[in-house]
Formats: sequence, C-alpha cells, structure tokens
Amino acid sequence: MDLALPSAHYACPCSSSPSAITSARRASHISAPLKDDDPEQSTFDPHSPRSAYNLLPLTHLLFCDECSQIRCPKCTIEEVITWYCPSCLFEVPSGSVRGDGNRCARSCLDCPVCEAPLNPTSIGERDTAEEYVLRCGYCHWTSADAGIKLAKSTKLTEQLAKFRRTRVEGASGLQHDDEANVPRVAITEASKPQPRDHDDAFGKLTTFYKEQLSESSDAPNPYGGSNYNSPTNLARIMGIYGGLSRSALKKSREKPQPMREAHGVNEGVATFQPEEDGDERDIVGKMRELGWDDLTSEQQQVVAPVNGDARFTSELWPVSTRLRTKRGKRCKVCNQIVFRPEAKPGSTRTKVRMLAHDHIPKLALQPLNVAARAQDPSFIVRKDQLYVEPNLRPHAAQQYVLTVTNPLFETVKVTLTTPAITPGKVKSRVTILCPEFSIGPAGEMWDDALSSSTASTSRPEDGSRKAAMASLTGGEDSERQPEAGKVWEKSRNRTKVILEIVPGALKEISIVPKAEEAQASEVLGEDEDVLQVPIFVRAEWMAEVSHPPGGKPEPKELREIGYWCVLGVGRIMG
Repeated sequence: MDLALPSAHYACPCSSSPSAITSARRASHISAPLKDDDPEQSTFDPHSPRSAYNLLPLTHLLFCDECSQIRCPKCTIEEVITWYCPSCLFEVPSGSVRGDGNRCARSCLDCPVCEAPLNPTSIGERDTAEEYVLRCGYCHWTSADAGIKLAKSTKLTEQLAKFRRTRVEGASGLQHDDEANVPRVAITEASKPQPRDHDDAFGKLTTFYKEQLSESSDAPNPYGGSNYNSPTNLARIMGIYGGLSRSALKKSREKPQPMREAHGVNEGVATFQPEEDGDERDIVGKMRELGWDDLTSEQQQVVAPVNGDARFTSELWPVSTRLRTKRGKRCKVCNQIVFRPEAKPGSTRTKVRMLAHDHIPKLALQPLNVAARAQDPSFIVRKDQLYVEPNLRPHAAQQYVLTVTNPLFETVKVTLTTPAITPGKVKSRVTILCPEFSIGPAGEMWDDALSSSTASTSRPEDGSRKAAMASLTGGEDSERQPEAGKVWEKSRNRTKVILEIVPGALKEISIVPKAEEAQASEVLGEDEDVLQVPIFVRAEWMAEVSHPPGGKPEPKELREIGYWCVLGVGRIMG
C-alpha cells in the first residue's frame, strides 16, 4: 500500500468478513449492547494481505444514515441516472442508447487517431461549390486522408452514413445469394470483395432469424393472454366440444419446420474469400514504405466497428462520440441513496451526498515535538524538496498528538481502544493517555473566530501568550508535560490527546543461533517495517428525532457508530 506517512486510513465494516455487510443492522439508530461478533472484540490487522484492499482514506468513503455505518465502493450499488453526450450535452433517452450503439446520433464526431473532437472546415473556393472536411485540432488528422468530403457542415452523421453506404454498395460486386454454389474464380481488382456495412449485415441477419422463428413455431394462439393457453388444456377442451380426441389432434397438428442456417449476402452472411499472395505482398510493401506511424493500432480498430478492418490510418473513418453517464450510489444493505447527482448534463451539483467526512470523527496524527514533524508531501512545490519519511528508532519511546475532529452539530463522546502490542511481525507498544473524552459540536466558520476574539479582549491569560509565542518561535513549552487521563488540548469541535509509542525491533537480537525455519519466519514482507497502529473509534451522541411539522417533538435518542482507523506512524530503522 502506498503510504505518505504519517497517515490515517479507515476500514469499512465489510472488511471484517464477507458476510458482515449482510448482518448489518438496518434502521436501528438506538444504541444496543455490543455483540460478540462486533469488530471491537477482534483486533484489526493492518499488515494482513486483505487489509491492503480494505483501508481507504476518509475522502473515498460514504456514509449510510439508515444503517449508521460507513460504506466503501464495494458496499455500494451504482445506478445510471442519465445518458448524455459530452460534446453537445444532449440528454439521450435510455431506450435509444442500445440502438445507437452507445454513441451520439447527432453531429458529434471524434478523431479515430487520438479521439479528440472533430470540427467541420470549409475547403472550397468562392467560385466552386463549397466542400467540408472534418479536421482534428490536436493531431491534425482530416477526413480528406480517407477520401471523405462533405457537402454541408450540418447533419454530419447522416452524410457519413450515406457516403459509406454508397461506397460499400458500389464497390461490392462478387457475393450473391447463391454464392455457395458459384464456382471459385480468380479475384480481380474489379471483383475484389470490399468491406461490408456491419449495421446492414446485422439487420439482415436479425430479420432472417426472426422469420425462421416465426415459421418454425406454432401458429399464434388467440387466447395467449388467458389461462387456457396451455397445450394440455386446449387439447382437453377441443376433445370435449370439438368432437376430436387427443390422438386426432396430435395427427392433425403439423410439425414445425426445423430452422436452417443463414447463407448469402441478403441473409447477412458472407463467405470468406482468401486473397491472393500478390495482395498480401502489396500490403506488406506498403507497410514498409509508410512506416509505423501510418499503421492502425489495436485501440483504433476496436474503438468502433467501422474501423475493425482498417490496417492504415488512411482507411480510418470518423467515430461518433461516446455517451457518458451520471451515476448514483445506493447502500447494498438497505438500498438507501448515499450519492445522487443532478440529472442535468451540464450541472455539477448533487441532490444527495452522504460523505463519511461529514458524519464520523476524523483522526490525524503528528509528533509532539515540533522539530520531529515530517513535511507534508502535498506542500512540496520544487523537485529539490524531496519528501523524507519519518524514521523510528527501535525501543525509543516517542509521544504523538492525536487530533480528533467532530463534524457533527452535537456533542460527541469518543472512546478509543487499541491493542497494547500492535499486530504483525514487528511488535510495538502503544498507550493512549486519555482514551475517553468528549468533543464539542461543530458550528459555523465565524463562531470560533468571534468566541476567540471575545475571550482575548475580555481577559488575556499568560497561558495563551505562552502558547502564541511558542507557535511563533517554534519552541515548545517545557513546563507542560503530558498527563494520564487528561486531554492535551481542546477547542470548539476538536480535541487532542497524547499517544506514547515504543517501536519494536525489526530483528530480535539472540545469543543462541536460530534455526532456518525461525530465520525464514522473521523475513519481513512489503511495508511490514511500517509502524501502523489500529485504533477502534466508538462515538456516541444524542440526536434529535424527526417529527412531522406541527407535531409534538420527541425526546432525543442515543446514536452510536464504531469503526477501525489505522494510523501510519513511520518506518522503523533496521
């Protein structure tokens, strides 16, 4: 896992077991005693191979208020809200998306070489009739390279379809309906098979098989929508009222004709005609003459069916722009909407956005000593400012400040639990000096500024002056020492506590030589030398219950949430 230390990653409840998401509590916001299968009872191992795919930053997580749990991308179901063209921002109905091949049916075309938008450009002179070509402003590809010139700058897709249909129908002159019975003849330039229109061939093939299905099936039943459409019931009724027995009905019923395979161009199938050796030699010689840049790549061939047989860039056709989608997300457990954007293609607003950043307490870790604090890699602006990971000395106790921020508008009681010895091959000791504390509610941006200005004008204290001078000079207040059971610092919606960490040694020193199996077990894997501290966070708060307008307000209820957070401290030196 790529880490920028110090870091904080959060584990989704689905990471504990595959069936954890199915056993989640639905619509139960009222707190209940923890069960034996709760994640608090089992320690989360950040060094397990599975955790590399389950630990995510807080910005990548959503929150379901119905289940009162965080949700990762694997815990959500995506649904398509709207289809639209990114070029013209035209909203396409979902019923016509499949028929149009998931592409814009208007005059939106992309370059077949670099997939940039194409613009119609006039190339005609004043005295002659005006002609247009499609030009790419990025790679300077033009439709004139493929011999395509248009008469108008509008209805580009329709003109290209007519131009291609005319070229295919005018050049194809070999294959007929009974081409299977026609003896093979030498293929000349005049009779050489040309590339066929895939859409036309698919339409003919679909029509043929629909006719075969209608001919091979029984006659349509006029009582198909009633309860008498069963063959057994029809045979019994006709035997009673029609004077015919079941055996007579079986004899009178004609057997359906078996389906046959399609053959011939009119039925959508063309037989393979091997080309002569001279044609292949000409193609190979042309490849050597033109070079690598003039050959089509696999991506250019598969981007559209019209370019599937193209070997050179001069044979590429303009491609219709692919449609884009706006997608919403739902919780897999309760089907609750956790993210839903507006349906308008040009809008970037969202109707529902349940981010975990706005619903659960956020954790951040930094060293207590200002000089030992690592540089944030996001603030590096020059190449010479290389990011240096913090290195930890084994068996050297260090103190860190854990900052817990409350995004809710209610006072939250937080309980932090962590194993005394971190899981993994490298055993480190972790101690939280104040595991239980409360955090004030989050308010408006100006509330903190107004409260701090009022406090400073009313009664200045020496402690605030010392803290301000320490922050300006970079020094630390030597008189203040961390104490057990007390918070380090507290503000409006933020509380800081102290963590004492004693990193373990990568290799234990032993006087007696170890066996080969013991030495092999001590070999560290990837990122196993990184000190990662798993902390289980449990938050409780009193929330208001929604009631209808004009109704009697109900008393507040107790809500809770618990989750694992893994703090990356640094790499242990060998």
